[in-house]
Amino acid sequence: MNALSLALSSIRSRPLQSALCVTAASAGVALLAALLLLSQGVQDGFLRNAQGIDVVVGAKGSPLQLVLSSVYHADVPTGNIDIRDMEKLQHNPKVKSIIPVALGDNYRGFRIVGTMPEYLAHYGAQYEDGKMFAAPFDAVAGALTGLKTGDSFAGVHGLAADGGDVHHFHDYKITGVLKPTGTVLDRLIVTALGSVQELHRHPDIGDPDAAQDMEVAHQVTALLVKVKRPIATMSLPREINATSNMIAASPSYEMARLSQSLGFGRDLLAAVGIGFVALSALMLLSSLASSLSARRYDLGVLRVLGASPETLAGTVAAEGVMLAGAGTVAGIALGHLLAYEMAANISSLGGVVAPASFLQFHMLDGCLLLMGLVTGLFAAVVPAVSAARTDIAGLLARGRA
Repeated sequence: MNALSLALSSIRSRPLQSALCVTAASAGVALLAALLLLSQGVQDGFLRNAQGIDVVVGAKGSPLQLVLSSVYHADVPTGNIDIRDMEKLQHNPKVKSIIPVALGDNYRGFRIVGTMPEYLAHYGAQYEDGKMFAAPFDAVAGALTGLKTGDSFAGVHGLAADGGDVHHFHDYKITGVLKPTGTVLDRLIVTALGSVQELHRHPDIGDPDAAQDMEVAHQVTALLVKVKRPIATMSLPREINATSNMIAASPSYEMARLSQSLGFGRDLLAAVGIGFVALSALMLLSSLASSLSARRYDLGVLRVLGASPETLAGTVAAEGVMLAGAGTVAGIALGHLLAYEMAANISSLGGVVAPASFLQFHMLDGCLLLMGLVTGLFAAVVPAVSAARTDIAGLLARGRA
């Protein structure tokens, strides 16, 4: 006779109540796990995508919009800047290197980025098949685009997949397909800067945006700048903003501001998850208490047969910990699957988070499991103490009735 076997027998005797307790616990833990995994994944993705980019320079407008559009490709660009402004900035003594990006076209919703080979090297790109673009209108496809080496396509003006203004002047040809990087590069089609500019030098006849296209042929959308010294990360944006018609922004600063502004929603969801966990603890407490009331005569018989008060208390405590542990383990697994599905199916998260990472074990899982077990133990404290104080003589005298 031991507490664990008695606890298992008690759980099997109440399948519906036990299942409800496990379900309530798993729902709360799953919500918390998915929220924490996604939050950490997004933060890691922000850092991973902006690593090595100290300053972003572009047309006047919102600095956050500039960073989101040029680094994370999650917004509409603020405009374009003249190629001569880039050449002038290259001679700034604070600048170590510049990678230009030219945006404005897409293929099936995947943005076409005109840039330099250094852009691919910045993200540590490796080839699944093919090679780097070399000739005009050669392009390299990210891992999530679905394109294959040798595919040809015409770019569509704008960043919307359903745009009707197709650039028929020249098709792009895929010369290489990249391995997954877990960055925005996975959802991009990368070509030479000159290819994008050349395409816009030949607008279609009758195109109402012909004049604008001709301007784009001598412009870039943004500049990804790496500075020589860390102090220039603060001083260079102030200098550019004050002395030019461009705007400069620090990706790390802008993303910190964005995370702070989204903090309320994240905290609210966390509160909901904690509320679910608290509700499951109350349900577990209620289940154990009602079960104890129905089993008091049986507990009295166990005492007569030699079970100590500690054994009875341990039985109830073990029951609470088992139910809470089962719910927590199920919730952690469900939370990982929920985070994976959200990361894989929400397009705005593509390239920011790596969905496959959510199917792996995290240190967070151990913390959630410990939290679940402690919650189950606390919920069982009152029923366990009550079980240990069972009045043998009174119960046996009254009988089961």
